[in-house]
Amino acid sequence: MEHFIGFIKHIVIPFLLLITLSLIVILLFKRIRYQYTLPFRHHITRKSEIFLTEITLSSPEKNILKYKIAQFKKEIPIHKNWCKEMLIDDMIRMKSNLKGKSAKNILSIYKQLDLNHYSASLIRDFRKYKKCTGFYHFQALGYKPGVSLLKPYIMHKSRIIQSNANISYLALSKGDWQALDKISVKVSPITTIKVMDVLHSENIPIPKDIDLWIESKNKAILKLAVMAMVFYNYRNKSAEIIKLLHHPHKALRNDVIIAIRDLYLNEAEEDLLSIYQKETMNLQLEIIETLSVIGSEKTIEFLKNEIPKQEIKDIKLKMVYCYDKLDPAGIDILGSQDLDTQKMINHIRKVEL
Repeated sequence: MEHFIGFIKHIVIPFLLLITLSLIVILLFKRIRYQYTLPFRHHITRKSEIFLTEITLSSPEKNILKYKIAQFKKEIPIHKNWCKEMLIDDMIRMKSNLKGKSAKNILSIYKQLDLNHYSASLIRDFRKYKKCTGFYHFQALGYKPGVSLLKPYIMHKSRIIQSNANISYLALSKGDWQALDKISVKVSPITTIKVMDVLHSENIPIPKDIDLWIESKNKAILKLAVMAMVFYNYRNKSAEIIKLLHHPHKALRNDVIIAIRDLYLNEAEEDLLSIYQKETMNLQLEIIETLSVIGSEKTIEFLKNEIPKQEIKDIKLKMVYCYDKLDPAGIDILGSQDLDTQKMINHIRKVEL
């Protein structure tokens, strides 16, 4: 035991202290070095912004552009990764606000500075966040040759890598959903938002196989099918959309209820009324919201019976809102018979003003 304590005291503790001190020294050195080089970095950043702005606004001829890029390359530390990252970030920011020839100039600069090779090296990196950064570079700058490098990752075992690769592939291929059948079952809200953003920003035409998507057994594909149909205002498969109200997956049913509202699928009214009592409170609120858009006399009759006996305030308020949308005169009669309902009517109409 004494030997072990001596080992801890004379070997382990000094070693840990040495490691700790070394880390402190390294961190301090890095901080000092960063502060020392900060003015230079700011200078290069400013030079980059001026150069990119001048090129995009003047739109020089191909040979002149090539010459200016070569000169600029000599004036900056392009071999440094921080410089490459700064340039790419500036290009992405500028390209998002440009169209036509100016946007193409940004892509030309990206390639002539060999920054596409840097982005490719990120994709080949073993770290997930590096790979995803490389995917984003290709996507944001519209580097279409990068599609071949993305393809091996659209079926990747990592859901994060697969998701980001698919989104970038979708943007660069302008709607080639070849990996759709094997996309991960779990699609996060962020992934869905990214997909819809790509559809909007890239003006991707309606997918050829969208009618097949809605028949899929994969929840992720069904979710994307419903979202895409709303985006393209595609009502040809309204019966299939309505059928999904009975799907076992709660989150998908929620998306379907919202889609019915956005697509004005009046024929879904009876199905919504039939499933109302079986659903959770959150979905009941969504159903009532949808019925306020597509509801008819059937919904009014339902509300007339439900409002007086409803004890949950949030649901009752939503029901009163729905009734007021469909039949303002009818809800006034109901309000005259119940003070609580009348207060809700007054609140709703005051908010709308």
